Amino acid sequence: MKTKTILTTLIILLIAGTCFFSEAQDVRSPLLESWKQYQKLKQDSRFGLQWISLGPVMNSARVEAVQADPSHPGTMYVAFGSGNLWKTTNHGLSWKPIFENQSALGIGDIALAPSDPDIIWLGSGESLKKARNFTMPGTGVFRSEDGGRTWKNVGLPDSYHIGEIAVHPENPDIAFVAVLGHFWSPNPNRGLFRTTDGGKNWEHVLYVNERTGANDVVIAPSDPETIYVSMWENNPGIFGKDSGIYKSTDGGKTWSRQKNGFPDGPKTGRIGLAVSWSDPDKVYALVDNLNKKPRLAAEVYRTLDGGKSWKRTHKDELMIFPGIGWYFTDCYVNTRDDEEIYTLGVRMAHSSDGGKTLKLVGGDVFHLFPNPADPLHLDHCELWIDPTNPNHLLLGNDGGLYVSYDKGDSWLHYNNIPAGEFYDISVDNQDPYNVYGGTQDDSSVFGPAKEWKPKFADGWKYVWLDAWSGGDGCYTVPDPEDTNTVYFSSQNGAIMRKDMRADRSVNIRPRLPKGHAGKLSYNFITPYIISPHNHLTLYHAGNYVFKSLNRGDSWMLISPDLAKSEYKEKDSTGAGAVAESLLVPGLLYAGTDRGAFWVTRNDGIKWTEHSRGLPNRYIRSICPSRFSEARVYVTLTGINDDDFRKHLFVSEDYGKIWRSIASNLPDEVAYVILEDPTNENILYAGMYRGVYISIDRGKIWSLLGPEMAATAISDLVIQEREMDLVVGTHGRGIYKLNLKPIQNAFENGEPQDHIMFKIPAALLPWINDTHSDPRYSTMEKVPITFYLKKNAKVTIAAKNKVGKTIWSQILQASKGFNQVRWDLIREKVDSPDAYFFRYYRFATPGTYNISVSGEGIDLTGKLTIIQRDKPVY
Repeated sequence: MKTKTILTTLIILLIAGTCFFSEAQDVRSPLLESWKQYQKLKQDSRFGLQWISLGPVMNSARVEAVQADPSHPGTMYVAFGSGNLWKTTNHGLSWKPIFENQSALGIGDIALAPSDPDIIWLGSGESLKKARNFTMPGTGVFRSEDGGRTWKNVGLPDSYHIGEIAVHPENPDIAFVAVLGHFWSPNPNRGLFRTTDGGKNWEHVLYVNERTGANDVVIAPSDPETIYVSMWENNPGIFGKDSGIYKSTDGGKTWSRQKNGFPDGPKTGRIGLAVSWSDPDKVYALVDNLNKKPRLAAEVYRTLDGGKSWKRTHKDELMIFPGIGWYFTDCYVNTRDDEEIYTLGVRMAHSSDGGKTLKLVGGDVFHLFPNPADPLHLDHCELWIDPTNPNHLLLGNDGGLYVSYDKGDSWLHYNNIPAGEFYDISVDNQDPYNVYGGTQDDSSVFGPAKEWKPKFADGWKYVWLDAWSGGDGCYTVPDPEDTNTVYFSSQNGAIMRKDMRADRSVNIRPRLPKGHAGKLSYNFITPYIISPHNHLTLYHAGNYVFKSLNRGDSWMLISPDLAKSEYKEKDSTGAGAVAESLLVPGLLYAGTDRGAFWVTRNDGIKWTEHSRGLPNRYIRSICPSRFSEARVYVTLTGINDDDFRKHLFVSEDYGKIWRSIASNLPDEVAYVILEDPTNENILYAGMYRGVYISIDRGKIWSLLGPEMAATAISDLVIQEREMDLVVGTHGRGIYKLNLKPIQNAFENGEPQDHIMFKIPAALLPWINDTHSDPRYSTMEKVPITFYLKKNAKVTIAAKNKVGKTIWSQILQASKGFNQVRWDLIREKVDSPDAYFFRYYRFATPGTYNISVSGEGIDLTGKLTIIQRDKPVY
């Protein structure tokens, strides 16, 4: 009876337009629950090995929000969709991620309080609605009062996706949050929320229904009691009659819809707003008006009477939404001239006459680090106009952060932040080896598996690049026997084979045989593989599976329509993953985006469905065992259905019977699973916030390398010559970690004593010509790795052949794996001499004794240091 009374009261309050929430809403957030589980595993992990960031930064990543502090020139903030919030205080020469170790990965918006720029509001959860398994939801609103050094979650945990935050121009404790809500399921906690006490309490001041969220909110700077908000019917689609503009003139207490002259048809989509800084009645709205032809849907409307009437500003069509206006619709007005506006879409348009004429913005692009991309990247997400100098612009788009000081005539691209959103990765067998990967709209890239150093170019290159400085890179795979040949793909089944030396590629996308009655359908990320048994053989999977024996020059259809399951609820678009056994040629598996699992044991002659026991979710990873022919592992993700639970399974009989191996993993999205090549008991899982390891085939899991920031793991691959586990993330680029210590430690079961692992040979930096100064870009660190049976304070030391200690470090070591990475510097020196340059003295070439000593601990090993014999650039 009590529950019924509460629900009745809630409904009455929602209809009235205002519902009050305390700071700790009584709404259970699955992502907050899994965050607690993640933190516990992070604290308890005994796998304290270090992940090495490989970058890359050359091609940058998708930016969701940008801000700058005009009172502190050189201070900028850039929020990547799933790659953290980064801050610079030196005009972008260096950056620091300032939203680390928080429960949310996705960021929708950030706002600096106009009256105190050290107060930052952050709305978590990406505002991009795209079913690609990596549109990261959030866990509410966060606030910092010290410029991002510390954060507090101040509520709205069930918001999932936040479109915009507006902060009162004079009172930093008053803020409005436009909550888009759940993208893939209806929920009541969407609409506009207000706080007047810095987030301690929230009021649900505007609610339409459980399908309609708030997209944008603006406060009139000249009259803060006047607020405009756009509502977007975004569930289950991208448009609806409930999309529209609302206004309040009493600080958000009451609202009225303003639609006289504004589109309000059944296909009205996303809306962005901009209000004059000097006139609270002058407002611009950019709308995705899908009541028209999609390519003509972008329209700018203006009101001069506070929303009582609206008129389209332009006669000519504004074609910046070629069918994907739901991605953008941001609108901005010059702080000093309310006749000048900017509108964001695939391209950015600019008007200096109140929207009557709108011209596309391009400009010359200069990159901080070398990048051959020439034009300004497409798909613009947010603009910041300097209120003190409207010529100064910050632009965030799918290509990263761009800054202009001349209204877009020229731009500086800050491609020096490792926030790459990778879908997949692969490696080659060159020495040293390269890593390849496809990214969200920043193409496919490859580069050396070397540690990224912020001061120097990362050495990465594009595999391909479209005419607009990007392109969705998906699976990118080098031929294992001919690295001059690289396969790459883009959206929805597209696949190309490239001759890297000639810089030419050919389209090898398969087609159904002539006269075939079926129709091809593909997921956005379409899987294909090179057979591990023959590098000339390819498999490509949508709703049908194709095989090529000649690198894609011709294809054979080898499956029925796998999207048609025997279980109606598992009917799907097509394959999400495909794999071939390493043990048996022609033993193939395919899994669809609705959990249908198929197997053929005769290279496609006969397919059998083994889906019983798997949830109706997206099969994203299939790993056939290399130790048992019938064993196969799968992971499924439900993020496209607002399902954040863990789905990891194993079958010992080709998929007939499935058993969960999720065990003690955090209840969060699982993306990929991989078996160790040397030990069948060791498994690796890429999850929503990190990489996990099991040494007993999934009975118990531990966080691997707990110092890595929480980030979504999109792919795992092992370079088997070096035994590096290479990790693709969707938001923090690529990392690697050497597995040899783990493989050695568990070769015969649990370690029974302390262990010092073999130390790899170390290379000194290249010595330049003429003055014999070191080339610091070639510095590399050497890992010293050991395993302890207890927590202990230890001293790590390097001694030369006569027993003299040339370097040492004291470490509070933990039970389990410990790792220190030495840069080979034995001494740092300084001098007042104007021409002095040898600030670092390195160890000399030779063999050194490395010791780890402490109470009851006496470990020794050998380290060989070698001088480089050729330059590295």
